[in-house]
Amino acid sequence: MNKKRFVFLMHLGGNMWQKPKNARGYKKESIDWLYRDYLVTDDATWKTVTDFLPGCKINTLLIDMGEAVELKSHPELAVKGSWSREKFKDELKRLRSIGLEPLPKFNFSACHNAWMKEMMYKIGTAEYDDFCRDVIDEACELFDGPALFHLGLDEEDVGSQVANGHSIVITKSPEQFAEDTGKLFDTCRKNGARPWIWAGTSVFDYYGGKERFVKAVAKDVVLSNYHYGSIHVDADDMYSMPSVLHYKKLEELGYEQIPCASTWVEPTSNLRTMNFAKKHMDDSKLLGFMSAPWHLTIPEMLYGLLHDATCQKLAIEKYYGE
Repeated sequence: MNKKRFVFLMHLGGNMWQKPKNARGYKKESIDWLYRDYLVTDDATWKTVTDFLPGCKINTLLIDMGEAVELKSHPELAVKGSWSREKFKDELKRLRSIGLEPLPKFNFSACHNAWMKEMMYKIGTAEYDDFCRDVIDEACELFDGPALFHLGLDEEDVGSQVANGHSIVITKSPEQFAEDTGKLFDTCRKNGARPWIWAGTSVFDYYGGKERFVKAVAKDVVLSNYHYGSIHVDADDMYSMPSVLHYKKLEELGYEQIPCASTWVEPTSNLRTMNFAKKHMDDSKLLGFMSAPWHLTIPEMLYGLLHDATCQKLAIEKYYGE
């Protein structure tokens, strides 16, 4: 059995949902996913949770970067409180010292790119392409050559952007989506990192169908489908759940996967996901498992983060304790 990555997703940045000046009437004090001109992450909460993770058998920390670090290539992205490069590099060293491999994530989906500020409205231009390349290059340098780089790329559709309150919606043709994601993949490869993307049930649609997806997305791209609800693995209607069936569809196409669970919907999500994978998926194509609590790193969400990590620990011990 290949050594698994047990991944925990944490948000260092938080500006990945609503666009600037588009707060849908929420008060500034809300803990919802609002755009803010300051870094919402609480250092003490970050440290408490990351210190907790190794004891939960978690060996990989996926860091959603957003606006959280002052990038020398694009200093305009920083907000009040963004970490300096030096502070962030020191934190990466600390994480490695306690047994966590940190990996970078920037979401380049038009639905989750509020961290880009004004650049998010320049999609399709040479300036935007240069920006994406700069950000990936610098992140890879900061992470000292990461093995994987998560590019996000989920929910880039009209419905998802409208649901997030976007007043300006940006969509691409399948050909343009394939061209743009191909550039992101190549930049990761140039830096020695395998591209990694969200691959939910709508991912084929973005590329214009399954055949076009296979043509545009090489087998070195790691896929993370997600299913956060119940999975009745022994029931006759197991494959009636599209997001569960999707794991098998991706496997049949030959891709390596890191399935994603979350206690955001169902506390037993991690247990059920690993149970399903053990019974129905090819272990040689499973690089590991991820848990995504979908909480900001703030005191109000501390116990939600710890709860998610604990649920992942229980699943790891039950199904991969050997």
